[in-house]
Amino acid sequence: MRIAFGGYEHETNNFSSTPVTAQVMDQIMRRGEDLARQHSGIRTMVGGVLDECAALGIDAVPTIYGEAGPCAATEQGAFEAFVEELVDRLWAAHCEAPLDAIALPIHGAGVAEGYPDMESAQLRAVRARFGPDIPIGMVLDLHGNITPEMMELSNISVGFQSYPHTDTYESGRLLIRLLHEQHTTGKRLHQALVQLPWHVVPAFGVTLSGPAHDVMAFNQQLVKNDPALRDVTFYHGFPYSDVSFAGASLTAVAETPEGAQRAARKAAEYAWSRRHDFLMPINSAEQAVDLALQAEYPVVINESSDNPGGGAPGDGTHLLREMLKRDIPGSVYGYIYDPEVVRQAVAAGVGQTIDCLLGAKTDSHHGQPVELKGAYIKTISDGKYLKKNPMGAGGIGSIGTSVLLQVGNVSIIVGSVRRQVLDDGPFRVVGIDWQDMRIIALKSAQHFKGWWTGRAKTIIACESPGIHSADLTAFTFRYANTEYFPLGDAQWGE
Repeated sequence: MRIAFGGYEHETNNFSSTPVTAQVMDQIMRRGEDLARQHSGIRTMVGGVLDECAALGIDAVPTIYGEAGPCAATEQGAFEAFVEELVDRLWAAHCEAPLDAIALPIHGAGVAEGYPDMESAQLRAVRARFGPDIPIGMVLDLHGNITPEMMELSNISVGFQSYPHTDTYESGRLLIRLLHEQHTTGKRLHQALVQLPWHVVPAFGVTLSGPAHDVMAFNQQLVKNDPALRDVTFYHGFPYSDVSFAGASLTAVAETPEGAQRAARKAAEYAWSRRHDFLMPINSAEQAVDLALQAEYPVVINESSDNPGGGAPGDGTHLLREMLKRDIPGSVYGYIYDPEVVRQAVAAGVGQTIDCLLGAKTDSHHGQPVELKGAYIKTISDGKYLKKNPMGAGGIGSIGTSVLLQVGNVSIIVGSVRRQVLDDGPFRVVGIDWQDMRIIALKSAQHFKGWWTGRAKTIIACESPGIHSADLTAFTFRYANTEYFPLGDAQWGE
């Protein structure tokens, strides 16, 4: 069997002011064997595709693939150029030796200028060249806004079950197994989609416990109990994409169309019945620090509303300002994105002090710059570290050239690459052992829990203003349906 794979993965937050440009696309794209090398032995979607192909003796053909960090929409010309190259490379592989299937590890919440459903745009282009007969499979993110067109243009789709997304690798392997099953048995698998009028807030969607865990477990039990079922996935959706079809959905893959539809409907009914359980309290920066002072140390405060993993700028200052105000011994803010301050500190050198305006340089929504006087430069780093979080474990992470500033009792890590914190890598690179700290602040919604759960004694969410805020009433949506729960009282299933 011969399977070609590729695609463009992006989680689009249309409240961001930073688009994906042609220059960014050039930087992130990997092609051919370079693509395979980058993901070989790494726990990613593509790593799973590669490993399962190897395990089953499938000839895996890498074409072109890239993942842009969450931010605003992709520029139209850059996206169209990518799609053209993807199709050309897939076709060239097919002409070299016929392909038996195509695998697209993409996302589900991608938006490009002129293409609100970026995944369907990729699928349409592939179908236009290859026709209706070749099987196309997708691996999609739990935060995908899944559309009927995605289902119609593909044959098999599977999604991440967990949030944090600790099963991206397993999802890649599952897709290849299902494509291989179809090929070897000659029996087509079928998929079904049920959409729900519901915006699930990422800050409330953790599957380690609570209602999201219960929904995941319910779906897994459905598959376990029915030998004709292959997969049931609950997609939380991504409201910040601000598209008309944003919302939660359920998909199922089964041996018959009726079986897939029945399972998707049953899973949707259970998820919908739990929707009110997904509403949770929100803590301001002041409240989060108050709670941290009363909790068992070490405490992690995650600033979910300024999560770069959801398209936020990562330079918000609301929580940092509160921590500086309290001046709590053993507290570290790790990290804030500010290349300008990094350059200033590097120019001054370790052991020196600087006066600077830190953070909030992207917009005013995430706060105002913090004025620092006499900030002491403790360390300078290249910002590179080995990833420990199950999401991409074994790969190399980086926050770019980075510095550790000391202001009173507060240690502040400043990085020059925008990225959410998944493990202790950003702390290690500047010489901080998190186990020595009382309060650890970081920017992430849930993914950090894949590593920090069980290490931090207490985890407290902070929802200061930001474009990844759990408070959906703070947003002015242009296209997303504001009648959907919890913004409205949309009904379903009656």
